[in-house]
Parts: sequence; C-alpha cells; structure tokens
Amino acid sequence: MPTIIYPPSIPWNWMFQRPQQLLLQLSSLGYRVLYEDPRRFASPACQKLTPNFSLCQGMSALSVPHSRPRILWLTVPHHIGFISQYQPDLIVFDAVDEPKGEFSNWAPYYPEILKKSHLIFTSAQSIFNSLSGRHPNVHLIPNGVDFQQFRKAQPKPQDLPNSPNLVGYSGAIASWLNWELLDFAVRENPEITFVFIGALLKMSKFPLQRKNICYLGLKPYRQLPGYLQNVKMGLIPFRLTEMTKGCNPIKLYEYYAAGLPVLATPLPELLDIPGIYLENNPQQFSKRLAALITESNFGLTERLTFAQENDWSIRARQIYELIEENIQLKIIKQ
Repeated sequence: MPTIIYPPSIPWNWMFQRPQQLLLQLSSLGYRVLYEDPRRFASPACQKLTPNFSLCQGMSALSVPHSRPRILWLTVPHHIGFISQYQPDLIVFDAVDEPKGEFSNWAPYYPEILKKSHLIFTSAQSIFNSLSGRHPNVHLIPNGVDFQQFRKAQPKPQDLPNSPNLVGYSGAIASWLNWELLDFAVRENPEITFVFIGALLKMSKFPLQRKNICYLGLKPYRQLPGYLQNVKMGLIPFRLTEMTKGCNPIKLYEYYAAGLPVLATPLPELLDIPGIYLENNPQQFSKRLAALITESNFGLTERLTFAQENDWSIRARQIYELIEENIQLKIIKQ
C-alpha cells in the first residue's frame, strides 16, 4: 500500500481545505495517509481517524511504521526542504495559489520545486498555464465540495441574526477581499444583513463596522453547512489581482451544494460557472444584490447539479489514477 506523507503545513481542523479533503479521499481509495499537524501538542500521538488516515500530532510521520512507495505531498513551495528528510519515492506538488501578491514570497522556491517534483497538480487554469510549459507532468485538478455534507439539512445556528434577508461569506477574512465594494454594498442595503464566517488573516480586527454586518469568526467545518443553508445568497467579493486570477474558490462549490445563488466579482475561474452572477462595479454589485435577494430558488437545480459533478471524490479519483500511473513509470524505469 503506498503511503502519502503531508508534512506540517495546515492544522487539521483549521479551515478544512483542499489538502484535508483530497488526502482524506485518497485514504478511502486505499492509500495510507500520514498527516502531520503543525500545532504544538503536549504529548506526541498518532491518532487514527479512519483505517487508512492517521493524524500525527507532535511527532514525525517517519516514526510511524508504513509501507512504500512513500509519496511526499507538498502544497507550500518552500517545503522543498523536507525532501531530503523524508526520502520519498514520489514527490507531488499541489499548486493552489499564484506565487504573486500576498504569496509573492513563494516565487523564489518555484524553480527548485518544479525541478524536484515528479507530479504537479494545479487548482486553477492560470497556474496550469504558467507551470505546464516548465514541467512535463502538470495536471489541472480544480477544487470541489463534499456534496453530501452541504446538502444534509441542518438547523439554523443560534448565533445567526434573526433577519429575513441574510447573505453570507465563508472563508478567509483577508486583504484580497474587495473591502471598498463590500462597504458600498453594505451601506446601500441596510435591509440586508451581511454575515461573515472565517479566520482573520494578517488582520487584528474585522475591517468593516456597520449595524448590518455580523462577523461570527471561524466555525468548525462540520457546522458550516448549517450557516450556509440558512442564508439567502453566497458572496465571493474578491479583488481582481495577479494573485486572485489563480483562485478557484472552494466556497463557490460549497455555496452551490448548499443551494445558494452566488454573487461574485468576475475572477477568471468564475467566468464559465453556470448560473453565477458577476459584477465588479460597486454600484452594479449592490444593485444586483438587492434584486437577487428575493430570487434565491431560481436556478437551484442547475447549482446542485454543478456541485454534485464537482465532488471531492471525483477529484481524488483523477489524482489517484495519475499517481498510480507515475508509480508504475518509476518502477519500470528502476
């Protein structure tokens, strides 16, 4: 049984993202996954979450008996320093953000990680376009959703405001949000309550303070569907920058699986999404929001179909087949 090791990068329970989703799915397909949690733990432990998935807390995955081939799964470019430590048989680099803007500090590490990686996945077309000419084994694998998780009906969380017109944003609270556009929309729509859920990234406090804004902080992943199912619309109000052109927002798929219509700024990755509403001008964004708040069920079947066709299980199966192919190629070459 091949073993995938994910070195300490993202805490297991912090904003359940692409690495957690894909690696959990790959474990269900038969790989052994050893996920190293970067948090501090008083006592080292290896917690088995599923028969094939173990959470290494305060300990190295190398101390856990496992079989080869050993696959090193990297999502942070400067983690190329882990390669010699883990001595992997196969190196996978999952490129999920453009090394620009907020992630420009990744750029110096790209030449070496491209040189050392055997297999590269990208979450967005622009990243694929950038890397496919620099490496012979690059594959586009967009983000996805645990469809059943977000479709299963959940009660309204107690900390959601009692307002008939709730719209929601779920994700990182960061500089790449278009705060000027949001402030205009909030100011122009006092009858709408804007709910924000997510962790503050390099921000000491939530940047907007208005009566119809409710910031609820970071919520456990398992509780997130309850919040999304009880708002009328999902927002993706990103700035259009060199970094965000490589964003394939997971929240899009989660919003759709929860049945929500989505109003977003026109990121390249969203231009061909069926049924989405796109506006970049603050006035037009605000007007579209006011018009859509009463039409939440329009296009529901289309949204649910799209979400179901983009389940994480489908993404993991594509990855599994590519890894198996590359393992066989390495065996033949040896």
